[in-house]
Amino acid sequence: MTNNNVPNAFEIFPWNRNFETGIDDIDQQHKVLVNILNRLAWHFASDTSELTPDQILDELLSYAAFHFEYEEAIWNKTLSEAAMAKSHRESHQMFFAQVEELRNSREPQEEVLTRLFDFLTRWLAFHILESDRRMALTVELVQQGLEVSEAKNRVDAELSGSASVLVNALLEIYGKLSSSTIQLMREKMARLRAEDELSRIQHERLNQALEEQAREYQHHLETLAYTDALTGLWNRNGIVRRIREYLADDVRAENSAALVSIDLDNFKDLNDCLGEDAADRLLGLLSRRWLDAIPADACLARTGGDEFALLLPDASQAESRLEALRLTASQPFELDGVEVSAGFTAGVVLFPDGAVEDADSLLRQADNTLYRAKHEMRSGWLYLDAGERSQYRARQLLLEDIRRGLNEDEFRLYFQPKVNLRTGEVLGVEALIRWQHPREGLLPPSYFLPAIEHHTLNIQVGEWVLRNSLLQIQRWEQEGVRVNVSVNIAANHLQSDNFAGHLTKILSAFPGVDPVRLDLEILETAALGDLDKAVQTIADCCELGVTFSLDDFGTGYSSLSYLKRLPVDTLKIDREFVSGIEDNGENLSILQGVIGLSRVFGKQVVAEGVESVRQGEILLSLGCECAQGFAMSPPIEAPLIPAWINRWRTFPEWALTRVSENP
Repeated sequence: MTNNNVPNAFEIFPWNRNFETGIDDIDQQHKVLVNILNRLAWHFASDTSELTPDQILDELLSYAAFHFEYEEAIWNKTLSEAAMAKSHRESHQMFFAQVEELRNSREPQEEVLTRLFDFLTRWLAFHILESDRRMALTVELVQQGLEVSEAKNRVDAELSGSASVLVNALLEIYGKLSSSTIQLMREKMARLRAEDELSRIQHERLNQALEEQAREYQHHLETLAYTDALTGLWNRNGIVRRIREYLADDVRAENSAALVSIDLDNFKDLNDCLGEDAADRLLGLLSRRWLDAIPADACLARTGGDEFALLLPDASQAESRLEALRLTASQPFELDGVEVSAGFTAGVVLFPDGAVEDADSLLRQADNTLYRAKHEMRSGWLYLDAGERSQYRARQLLLEDIRRGLNEDEFRLYFQPKVNLRTGEVLGVEALIRWQHPREGLLPPSYFLPAIEHHTLNIQVGEWVLRNSLLQIQRWEQEGVRVNVSVNIAANHLQSDNFAGHLTKILSAFPGVDPVRLDLEILETAALGDLDKAVQTIADCCELGVTFSLDDFGTGYSSLSYLKRLPVDTLKIDREFVSGIEDNGENLSILQGVIGLSRVFGKQVVAEGVESVRQGEILLSLGCECAQGFAMSPPIEAPLIPAWINRWRTFPEWALTRVSENP
């Protein structure tokens, strides 16, 4: 019934899974209606169509009549003469009446087309998203045994609130798509009028027409020089020219504008999977969506491949516009029957900053900031404004110094014991890194670890700690001392490519060390974006024999969800909840909750930061026996651990404290 010879790069109404009602036949018919509407828009804008718009509109109305009759039979079968079924039938009749009223309007054609497309897109989106979905959910509940009124009330509640906001947001988006199509049609009509005018001029004043044609040809050459043929956006030359024009205005406030360099994530994989043609169509579709998401005075360019640049005259809009670009890119695109979405990483430079700047150097700075973002926080964006430029340079120097320190073997491991407060048993030690800097002396981790957070250097430091911890276990074994060691693992390290494979290789270098003696404490659990991948990685590592703990439990916004899914053995209570529990009722309540959760899920619990005998007594009374902290020992060097173990005895107060079984 439908003709699918419509370019995939043209969508007035892009389909995605949000439009599914759960009834396959209805969903397929909705897709046909959407396809006809897209073809109708394309034929309105095309010079090569063999069909008239009226013919396709007749096809749309004919298929709509079939679809309405089909779905009404489904609703009537279950809902009979219920008021909502009757109201639904009336809305179908109103659809035909409104279309006919628009077709018979005597208003100018462009205004009629604008109103027609706005009505069709908004009505069809509302019909699918709200009306038919409401009917489908009601029918499903009635078929499950509910009365019609009860089913209707339940569906009304389900589709209110955030669901209603989503529907309104999608209606607004599809209204903008309709407006974009109307603009395309207006451009076509303007071109036709211009061609008619040119023909008249050629007959009346040939020489003048030739001169005009020459000027148009010159304009065409300039267009080729400054625009991207694939997307119609500015190219790199074009955006450089626009930046130069912007900088030529001497009255710009400092850091008032923003230049954003954007690179799509994993675009090469999509290109390899779907082919260049599909990838090019994605770039075209994405460009159209992004143009709708930026203000009129902004400038968007495709600078090459899957790279874009965005000039925002108002820097205060940078965050909101980047969020808008992220949202529109994440909405699915249908390419050759496959749904894909796009993400991106960006670097942002604020300007002018009082220094001598030119367009090329600004674009290079944005590109360099993007490069840093891709290595440190993929799928996000980094800023480099005037103040941050000096900070960025200082950070780069620190990163170079850390890299040098690794190569020069300047880092050291200190170890803090973990004990059973009641029995005094030494459960193991936690490896804590320090930097023996040649000029600054012994530096704590707070001096250098924040600089490598989210940086690939964090992984190199993590692997150094793993290797040296295993080496120290081996040395202690040779001295006849068996000690378990815990090592902190950052979230980006755990989620790095083939973490389990790299751990296997590191363990294989120490064949005499039983992997069960190594415990990995996961840091930044809230940063574990791909939880399924994290669960699989931990499971793969557990097969090697190592164990896992959740560090600083209770501080992450999703700690409970991670606790339910991550296959870990131990929870470590963050020191901020232990500190001050002698007179802080809130911390005491939190400790009770965490310890209770650990028992529910069958996990061991270890408290960090125990600094007094009284804190240990309170922990024991709550049911927490295991802890580490300065009350037992500060972090000490590896050679001192055997002697500390030999002389360590628990405090008498702890030995006599009764351990609660019901915190």
